[in-house]
Amino acid sequence: MQENSTTSLTSGLLQNREEWTARNNILSDNISTLINTYIKPAATRALDVGCQKGRPVDLLSQRTNLEWAGVDPAITDTLLSARGISLYNGTADKISFPDEHFDCVVLANVWEHIFPNRYVESITEMKRVLKPGGVLVGQLPNPYFPIESHSRLPFMGWLPVPLQHVYWKLTPVPWVHDFYVVTIRHLKRHALAGGLKTELIRNFNYPREVIPASIRRLSDLGRPLMRVMPWAWHFVFRKPESS
Repeated sequence: MQENSTTSLTSGLLQNREEWTARNNILSDNISTLINTYIKPAATRALDVGCQKGRPVDLLSQRTNLEWAGVDPAITDTLLSARGISLYNGTADKISFPDEHFDCVVLANVWEHIFPNRYVESITEMKRVLKPGGVLVGQLPNPYFPIESHSRLPFMGWLPVPLQHVYWKLTPVPWVHDFYVVTIRHLKRHALAGGLKTELIRNFNYPREVIPASIRRLSDLGRPLMRVMPWAWHFVFRKPESS
């Protein structure tokens, strides 16, 4: 009885299909707006790092006038997305494209999954494939948000890592624990150390229609807190015109 109650409670923190679709569209709208605002007028090419099976980059391609490509470690052989975008095997620290090839690199909900010993190499590699004046644009979830975004469990990010793995047994999601507790200050520090300039950092909260119906009223009460403890951060870093 206890197990069934716990399962029911945690499952109520999952988005249904409509909420998940709304979440992806809203994320794509916001990231695309940042891209269109901060890319140079003559920009032509962009790369999505962590493109999964192509759905995120397909959404971005619908909202921008750029030629897109994607890389993801889960891709073994080169394939095409539903919209015909080429997807390749790759990670933030291993991108098989020439120097100064892209005007924009997108890193949306990926930084927290990068191994800590690859942070420097990842910034260096993404900077390498950016043209002078190109931008690194993306989103980073707040690990200290009351409902942690990967596990959907309350206060997961506040726990020491060993306890996180124990707590994870209650998660309703099908994936395994594969994230690190990092904040926008952490990303900014590495971006600046790697020679990128900060163009924008802002708090971001998804609107009500993305939140599971079972906890919407509770989330409404928490909106004032979300102004100082946001769901996520959006960022734009720029590669200098000259080094």
